Amino acid sequence: MKNAKPFLLITGFLGAGKTTLLKRLLHELNPRNIKADVILNDFTNADIDVATLNPSLLSSLEPLAAGCACCESLEELVQLCKKASKGKGDLLLVELNGTADPLVLLETFTLMENRLAFFPRYQVCVIDARYWGKRDEFEILERRQLETAGFYYISHKNEVSEVHLKRIKKSVKMASRNSREASIEELLDILSKEIRSRRILIDEPIFSSNPGSSVGSKQQFLKDVAHKLSHRFTGCHFPLPDQVDNKAMERLMNSLPTWVLRAKALVSIVDEPESRRLFEKVGAELIQNPIPIYELPDTPSSLMCIGPKLAPDKIRKLVELEFGVSNLS
Repeated sequence: MKNAKPFLLITGFLGAGKTTLLKRLLHELNPRNIKADVILNDFTNADIDVATLNPSLLSSLEPLAAGCACCESLEELVQLCKKASKGKGDLLLVELNGTADPLVLLETFTLMENRLAFFPRYQVCVIDARYWGKRDEFEILERRQLETAGFYYISHKNEVSEVHLKRIKKSVKMASRNSREASIEELLDILSKEIRSRRILIDEPIFSSNPGSSVGSKQQFLKDVAHKLSHRFTGCHFPLPDQVDNKAMERLMNSLPTWVLRAKALVSIVDEPESRRLFEKVGAELIQNPIPIYELPDTPSSLMCIGPKLAPDKIRKLVELEFGVSNLS
């Protein structure tokens, strides 16, 4: 693999902070004169998160809208990776959406090693300190995203107590004994070193499943419990008025039922028509300070919801209650 580029896969559950980590990496790689090709996978509309990235920090950027990229859009993802392998970027960063099971993807990269020129291949799982161990039936899916990773990065550490954080770290370490915690600086140093040297590693890539486990066929994955959970998630879109009141938007987001595990709304604020805002909610928590979006001028204002038990009619009624039927786009 003489011309192979380093590859980093970013996994983690819904709202854990994967895109935030991606942005930090891109920002810190820039002064090192390193630019990446980026593939950003989101459940339905990947263009929204794509618009929050600074294009000057990238070599190329490709959105991929798919619930489980390892199944329904695996071929498209592979084609995007092939394209990136021939691009000008120094490495490839791929962010999988928060409901994806990475195992089939790992198998694909192993089987297509000669055609997908990426080496070494790393995986980092973003663990949300606020919600680790609180995913109920989906805990097995989050653990799958972790146990296939060589590294994990704990986000939102400053939002929990020191005692709680110690408990989280112990639990995460037990859940994946072959992974290790890494800071952003450590990830940057690892990637930078690989890019500078472009050497071929002799050791087995960190990007692998745990020793002793076997990666079976796609049919086997479709039968296992964790993978089935990744297919339980659905997404839905709802139109919103072209311009909304900030407080009204906050009320709508806060009124969403608990079975909406992730919500994003792209809107224009009445008092700030010069830019659009991205409102986000993870579980019961509304993310403060909506992100300004200066791209996607032609994308209609809308609300996107993701969850395992969505009831679109109930969400639609909440939207209509806040904005009225006649005001919706």
